[in-house]
Amino acid sequence: MKHKKILIAISIILAAGALAFGVVSSRLARGGPSPQIPNPTFIQQQGRDGKPVQRARNLSLQPEAFNMARRLGSRFGATKREVSIAVGTLTIGSDQRQVQTKRVQTDSGEQVEVKIAGSSDTLTWDASSGSLSSGRQANGSDRDVIERLVFDSPDQFVLGQLRGSSYFMVARNVRPAGAGDNYQGPLWNIVRVSDPELDEARRLQSRWRLYYLNTTSGLIERVESEVDGQRIVAEFSVWTNIAGEQVPARIVWTSQGRTLMEYQLANFSHAQQ
Repeated sequence: MKHKKILIAISIILAAGALAFGVVSSRLARGGPSPQIPNPTFIQQQGRDGKPVQRARNLSLQPEAFNMARRLGSRFGATKREVSIAVGTLTIGSDQRQVQTKRVQTDSGEQVEVKIAGSSDTLTWDASSGSLSSGRQANGSDRDVIERLVFDSPDQFVLGQLRGSSYFMVARNVRPAGAGDNYQGPLWNIVRVSDPELDEARRLQSRWRLYYLNTTSGLIERVESEVDGQRIVAEFSVWTNIAGEQVPARIVWTSQGRTLMEYQLANFSHAQQ
């Protein structure tokens, strides 16, 4: 009798497990939501000096982003959190102003702050808050400037993987349209990066970007995005090497043959936090 009770109990447990597995499998087959797995909890340790020890980031989740990080220099590392400051000139129409872009690397990507000479507003972006102008949701030209300086950049190409951006190799060894058999110019690998943000307040104007990577240098030469059905092209016409770091020195944004904005780098520096 005792053995029979044990067998009955085991049968009930196995039946319950099979039923649960069947429910999950049915959901997946119907394309329904998969079971939710809680996010892992990370404990921040302290070193001997009492300062927090930063845990390693996996920057090799996306091979193309990892390769880009290695080509750019030493400012991207698994355990380093760098701060970089770029000072340059931003030209929009006939208006030309100095602009400072500060990028602070974080575990989930980066925090970016943009200050434009003559403006009392500070433009910022991070994954948790989205695009802000002096703490308020950025709109109009402020949002345009944030998205172009922040996302049409090698930094976001590398760090976007940390917040779940998806990368897809669209084509390799692409040449310009109409190039003949004797074409001797550059070729590109085209990578599509799609943004994961679904919240309307934080989502980007363009949900995807096409990055054209020069097959010889491995650096970005062109970024395409789309806002309200309008294709926007950022051309990286000049790169410069500053103390071993590769940095875009001139970027021009156009749409339908019209120049929207131009950026000229004047100075770049970086240091570990």
